[in-house]
Amino acid sequence: MRPFTILLTVALMFLVGGCGHDTDRMGGSGLIETDEVITGAETSGRVLALYAVEGGTVARGDTLAMIDPSRIELELASARAGRKVLTANLKTARLTIEQATVSETYAKSELARITRLLSAGTATQKQHDAVQFEHNQASIAAATARSSASSLEAQIEKADADIARLQRQLADCYPTAGLTGTVVETYVDPGELLSPGRAIAKLARLDTVWVKVYLPAGQFARVKLGDKASVDTEIEGGQYEGTVVWTSSEAEFTPKNVQTEQSRADLVYAVKVRIPNADRTLKIGMPLYVSLEQ
Repeated sequence: MRPFTILLTVALMFLVGGCGHDTDRMGGSGLIETDEVITGAETSGRVLALYAVEGGTVARGDTLAMIDPSRIELELASARAGRKVLTANLKTARLTIEQATVSETYAKSELARITRLLSAGTATQKQHDAVQFEHNQASIAAATARSSASSLEAQIEKADADIARLQRQLADCYPTAGLTGTVVETYVDPGELLSPGRAIAKLARLDTVWVKVYLPAGQFARVKLGDKASVDTEIEGGQYEGTVVWTSSEAEFTPKNVQTEQSRADLVYAVKVRIPNADRTLKIGMPLYVSLEQ
């Protein structure tokens, strides 16, 4: 009887263990995260005004601050004035080209006439040489005028590039929001002197958040993009619906903040679930449990 009792006990243990595994939910726990953008200064200068307010909402393209634009405005005004001078000079050069072209055409026709007369014996070689010289001078003058106009056109192109660069620098004096969301944190105050790359504000998109959970290979193999998920914050009324938007392409070790120390050596696959959060009730860093529906 004793061997039979032992065998029965082992069989029951396997049966209970198998049933328990089948009833496990496919999912895992994680912390709420969101898409964040840190807006930084792209030019140097003093902060004249800060429009971003922590906790406030902004739309993509809204101005977050104003960095002193006076220096750039003066350089831009100078560049525009310089371009006007170049444009006036170019007009003069084009008039010179017209005049030189007329002179060159006349000298060419005169040279042809004297050449015919020389052939007929009614003009001298000296006359022919004089007209030839005048024709050469007219050709040189026309070529010089065209070269001068080309140089001025190139200078105007450079002036346009300088103006565009200064306009960009002027726009950089008014840094804008990179997304529609909430101002999570500001890093500067009015009066501070900024250098390029200095962070101004952190923005977060809170109307939709996401959580990353980690699944063993057996569960991960059953997950597909677009699968629905049930999200539980474990507080009253804390039930949300989510959608699988990304799955890992390779295994990794379980993060320390998700599983027990014993299971950290296990290889798992990450799954990202996005959750609509129109009422902003889900907060960054809030723990929750995700159950993937099958």
